[in-house]
Amino acid sequence: MLSREPAFYRDFRCLGGACPLTCCRDWDIVVDKESLADYATAPEGLRQTIAAVLITDEEGDVCFRLASDGRCALLDEDGLCPIQRRWGEEHLCEHCASYPRFIEEYGCLTEACQAVSCPEAARLVLDEGIFPLVETDDGNPDAPFEGVDGALLAGLTASRSTAFALLTDADRPLWGRLAGLLDYADALQKHIDCGDVRTMEVVSPPPLTRSGTGNGLQPMAVRLLELLARLDPLRPEWPALLHARAGELAALSPEQYQALTGRFHAAQPQWDVHLERLACYLVFRHWPKAVNDDGLYPRAALTAAACLALHHLALLAWNDAPSFSDGDEALLWARFSREVEHDEANFFALAEALADLEQWPLAQIFQQ
Repeated sequence: MLSREPAFYRDFRCLGGACPLTCCRDWDIVVDKESLADYATAPEGLRQTIAAVLITDEEGDVCFRLASDGRCALLDEDGLCPIQRRWGEEHLCEHCASYPRFIEEYGCLTEACQAVSCPEAARLVLDEGIFPLVETDDGNPDAPFEGVDGALLAGLTASRSTAFALLTDADRPLWGRLAGLLDYADALQKHIDCGDVRTMEVVSPPPLTRSGTGNGLQPMAVRLLELLARLDPLRPEWPALLHARAGELAALSPEQYQALTGRFHAAQPQWDVHLERLACYLVFRHWPKAVNDDGLYPRAALTAAACLALHHLALLAWNDAPSFSDGDEALLWARFSREVEHDEANFFALAEALADLEQWPLAQIFQQ
């Protein structure tokens, strides 16, 4: 079996109470049965504290109750978990112990990374990127899981390497690279739709005919921010931010927009490298998942849209406060990821909308 992970995967360290966007907030954390049995043996005092915050949801799952501010009701005042502090990390429930790590398994292939919904994980991706990928092979010729199309999985993993090469081609402007990614994914999607997955590996990315300077991005970004604002929010502050930023962006004349973009790019010269790293992370995480539903182009479109949205959110945040830092950008990534990547309904609603090439001609816009 092959296993892959970024080089920084095992260097991740939780920020604990210093985290600017704690993972112990907003999400219903289902407690696994093994942890429930373990909690029954917790030290006196802690056992009662844990029991007092456990609830059963509408689906019959036992969860930690959320306080009025959205935080896990178990947390101490300084934001730290008393289970870890007073009893030990090994007693955390499965969900809390694993986050923000995610592991994708396909039987013959296992891939791991940290989700950028965690600000520290987002910082690592922003600062270092997911490359190099560390690959190990245990020598066992494992077959894909039952129900996984081995030929499709092979085509997806091979084509993903080409997608990585497209995204990291520094001779092309970033928007041109994303246009190339979309055109390539569209060509591959046609093979998938026809059931011709064994020829995916020989599909070449369509040539880029225009420079991809991003001159037509402004109106598309306004529409995208409004689309994101209509998704079901985890936090009400998120759609409010998106609506406000869409309004600010729409109010700029083309000349004002170009001038602002020029100033931002001069002040933040790594902006395109950061977005390249974001796109590579999203492709690493989501491209092979098309083996589950045949939906490759929608995932590529979501990757490109994430770069478009987060670029403009960063642009406008910097315009408000030129002290805008890499840490601030990582926090934006984390908020986007929580609202989209970690909400299955939002993820697929967005991907489905973006798959409509007439309504969302992203590649055409990126190539202008």
